[in-house]
Amino acid sequence: MSIFTDQFDVLVTTTLDKSRPKLADQITTDNAVTAFLNSKSRVKLDGGSVVRRPLVFAFNDTVSTYSGYDVIDTTPQEGLGWAEYEWRQHAGSVVISGEEVRKNSGAAQLINLLEAKVDQLRFSVADDMNAMLWAASVGNGGKDFNSIPVLIKDSGTVAGIDPTTYTWWKSTLATLIDLTTFDGIDNMGNLYNTVKVNKGRVDGVFASQAVYEAYEALAVPNVRFEQVKMADLGFQAVAFKAAELMFEPDVPAATIYMIDSSRLEFVQHTAAWLSMTEFVRPYNQDAKVALILSMGQLLTDSRRSHGYATGVVT
Repeated sequence: MSIFTDQFDVLVTTTLDKSRPKLADQITTDNAVTAFLNSKSRVKLDGGSVVRRPLVFAFNDTVSTYSGYDVIDTTPQEGLGWAEYEWRQHAGSVVISGEEVRKNSGAAQLINLLEAKVDQLRFSVADDMNAMLWAASVGNGGKDFNSIPVLIKDSGTVAGIDPTTYTWWKSTLATLIDLTTFDGIDNMGNLYNTVKVNKGRVDGVFASQAVYEAYEALAVPNVRFEQVKMADLGFQAVAFKAAELMFEPDVPAATIYMIDSSRLEFVQHTAAWLSMTEFVRPYNQDAKVALILSMGQLLTDSRRSHGYATGVVT
């Protein structure tokens, strides 16, 4: 492998430096959730030891009209707090053996090999990320990122806040949606409106395949395909009220999630998002390896701004 070390290192640095921005963008746009949030400018960079977001859980009672010399209320107000989320780490590796380098010793062949390795990494990261974002719980011993089903729920402690104590920290749950009749669409509308009462503005609805197809079959005569932006990004989507209803293969069966994108974020750490270490050669292998490291988290600052339905009949 030493014959090609200089050429290899230069090509690796150049090729992967050029590939990294594209890789980051493609991984974001490969998945419906992150692509949707990105289209709403809700994929953000942040730093620090934890991710902190302010919470507003009560109104300011000093707000009122007045006239002339009326005394304006200056009573100190409660109703503000913080949600804190721990960062989660994600990693993969790119490994190239000495045999691969020797068989692809020309510059063009090495670049093609590297690009193939990057594409393989992209598909793998995107697939793993999507599975995490729709998991029923935070997997891998609590090391995985938060998922939509963990954040959008009427139970379970999230960001250190227990909804059994703080009832404003829970999402709206619906259990009586039957999409074998038009009543099911009315019941979806009821969930949508209830979230609105809770100060949520639903603009994204994610459904399992069967649920999406059942809704589509009922609503086809009135579906407004031209108003669906996510379809332009390559995702199956139809209109539902002022929101976009999307099919996502990893959504749990018989469920619907209604999301207010302004209260949901996918956060990437400024110091580590798809950051690549140097290629190094293990002392006992004819190969070189680089790690691709990321820190991030999926979070909400208002669980009540979202809703979900379980046991949807199709």
